[in-house]
Amino acid sequence: MRAERREANLPIWITVSLLSGLLMISLMIQLAMAWQAYQRILPLPKHIAHLERLQSALFDTEESLALTDGQNAAADPAIQSRLQRYLQELLERGNHLAANTPDGLRAALKVLAADTPEPQLRLLQTLKILRGIFREEAAAHGKLTESIAAAAKFEVELGIGITLALPLSAVLLFYLMRRRIFQPLQQMGYMMELLGERRYQQIPLDRIDPAFAPIFANYNSMVVRLSELEAEHLQNRQNLELLVEQAAGTLIAQQRNLAQTERFAALGEISARLVHELRNPLAGIKMACINLQQPLQIGEVQPDAAERIGLVIAEIERIISTLNRCLQGANHEPEPLRAVLVDQAVSELLMLARYQLPKSITLEYRGCPGLICRLPDTEFRQALLNLILNAQQAMDGNSGRIAISAATDGRRMTLAVCDDGHGFSGEFLENGIRDFVSRRADGTGLGLSMVKRFVRNLSGEIKLYNRQPHGACVEIILNCIAPHHE
Repeated sequence: MRAERREANLPIWITVSLLSGLLMISLMIQLAMAWQAYQRILPLPKHIAHLERLQSALFDTEESLALTDGQNAAADPAIQSRLQRYLQELLERGNHLAANTPDGLRAALKVLAADTPEPQLRLLQTLKILRGIFREEAAAHGKLTESIAAAAKFEVELGIGITLALPLSAVLLFYLMRRRIFQPLQQMGYMMELLGERRYQQIPLDRIDPAFAPIFANYNSMVVRLSELEAEHLQNRQNLELLVEQAAGTLIAQQRNLAQTERFAALGEISARLVHELRNPLAGIKMACINLQQPLQIGEVQPDAAERIGLVIAEIERIISTLNRCLQGANHEPEPLRAVLVDQAVSELLMLARYQLPKSITLEYRGCPGLICRLPDTEFRQALLNLILNAQQAMDGNSGRIAISAATDGRRMTLAVCDDGHGFSGEFLENGIRDFVSRRADGTGLGLSMVKRFVRNLSGEIKLYNRQPHGACVEIILNCIAPHHE
């Protein structure tokens, strides 16, 4: 499929962004130039102060020289001390520009400190040294001022050049971006929108800029490949749905087989009770027959009577043996306990249960995140499935809602299953759960019995009650919280 070419218009935000970027560049350049000018001007105040102090030292030297009357007259100690302090401060602050200034200051200090009988000559030498230092510093100051003026002139010229060059550069940049970048990208964006809608259309390459032709050619190849992958994806999805449906059917069949096994276990338990009840009286009959057999064997009655009683005893032995075998077969190994994440187990079971329920019935679950119980996992799931199926059957095929909830008080878990059916009868609530007694005409009475046996094996409780305006609830309370929840 071919796509139409869109006419590209440069959005206002791109124009504003580019102008803002160029303006920021210009401001950064101006800021850098101002910073350089500041760095050049920064030494001037310090050097001016340096020259002022040097001039004060010259003045003190001339004043001390003027106050010296004769060649051997002593100089004013206060003026000489102040002069030495000025020179020492100039040397320590180091605000000079001339390279020879430190050596000159040291030489002047050395001359002043010399102990000679001719103080006037000493002052003249100091004055000569200081004048030389002042001339060199003044010359260096002049050069610094000239360099600052030249740099300022260059910065003004550079600023004018930038002011003229930036608009021209912006116009040229806009033109190049519109033609070489934005138009192809806008066309690509439009095609990406179509791609997001799963409309795999190729871009005609006859009107594409040669610089972007390889990109659009690769895009067309990608579109062809994506269309092929989409077809494969649809096929794989159909196959996966079929496999999921088959797996769900298999799991449902296994759940039904497990339910049948539970029913057989219930029958086995009933058989065990029957065996237990019959074995004791049969054993008594056996002992009575044995007691009767002894006098018969000594000839107190006819011999055939003893034979007949022996046959009765043999039959009773066979019955007892048969009942013992039934009792041994009824005992089965219980499922081991393991840590079960209740929310995960219930959610997985509800996913399977939805395949067994009509679409008119909705399942709701309000869980307790992080709740872990030590349970027989398979028996727990089977008990919950029995409660859900019982709730569905109680609604007689009508639409409704089955609500499942799990909660904990810190030591026990309460699992409730409630439906919108007609509720339990008063007789059923009064008598409780009994084997082979169902609230439905076509029920077996084993579903709730298996749930009751499951709860009893875990030393738990089971509660039945109706809710208003209609419906029934079954609650099972288990002491099964894992150690780290206790």
